[in-house]
Amino acid sequence: MNTTELEEALRRSAYIGTATAFPNFTQQVLLSEMTDKLQTVFEDIVVKARAGYWLQNTITTTVAGQSRYRVPPRAVVGGLEKVEIAESATGPWMKIAEVPASIEQDYRQNNAGTPWVFTMAGDAVDVIPTPPAGMRLRLTYYIRPSQLIPVQPVGVTAGVITAVNTTARTIVVTALPSSYASGTFTAFVAPGTYTIDVVSATGWHELQLASETATLAGTTFTCTTGGDMSRIAVGDYVRAADQSEWPCLPDDFHRCLADATAVKILIELNLVEKSAVLAANNGNDLQRFKSLLVPRVKAEPKQIGLMRRSRGYGWGSFR
Repeated sequence: MNTTELEEALRRSAYIGTATAFPNFTQQVLLSEMTDKLQTVFEDIVVKARAGYWLQNTITTTVAGQSRYRVPPRAVVGGLEKVEIAESATGPWMKIAEVPASIEQDYRQNNAGTPWVFTMAGDAVDVIPTPPAGMRLRLTYYIRPSQLIPVQPVGVTAGVITAVNTTARTIVVTALPSSYASGTFTAFVAPGTYTIDVVSATGWHELQLASETATLAGTTFTCTTGGDMSRIAVGDYVRAADQSEWPCLPDDFHRCLADATAVKILIELNLVEKSAVLAANNGNDLQRFKSLLVPRVKAEPKQIGLMRRSRGYGWGSFR
């Protein structure tokens, strides 16, 4: 469902009719409520499943004397999957382990060198020891779902990708999309520079490129930030960063999002009995969603961790 269809489903489930009949529940209010539910209810399920959905990564070049590097602002809270380090742009990448802040001083005996552990410091990763300049730090993280916005005023052709050149780092679209803020669409204008996302047209409507700075000439975007463009396919959509008409969930569970939002609205309207019935049904849908995430390939056997019997790990511990 796009957001027009989601709004209609939400209004039916919450018994609120049109925006004229219920002026407190405009389209903008309902989309904001659905975005909140998408971020608060589904984030926890997707991240805990660790099934590869919503994963993004960012690569930072280390600076001499600097050990702290910010987690991307669009990352889910507590949504880091792994931290890796490489001595150069060609790799190889080495995963480094997290240690608690209470014992980080035990690892700081060397002032500089290749990091092999890290600790979390608020919204930053503190790698230990402090790396020299020119190394690569890669953070793999779960991205927070984009804000839900109304359907583009130009229609379904807005931002549809017709060609991708990963070497030249260009994306060609049929028609320019618009950015949405405070109830108003503002069209992209060439020439210009924009921060864009690329949203998958099908499936989970995943972000195939996130928060990429791009220059615009005609209907061609030239990406300059360095994000991975190999995931982009013809038919995907260019959108302003952190905006989408589709929740990043399987189409099968879009109605589940509308119903989860409707439960909150029914409580606000003091329709307690109706909210309780809908909440029970929605809870079953959420449980079904959770159970379908893992394992993704049903024929594959569950992998058992390798038991380390060395002195460092002790008996009976798995790694």
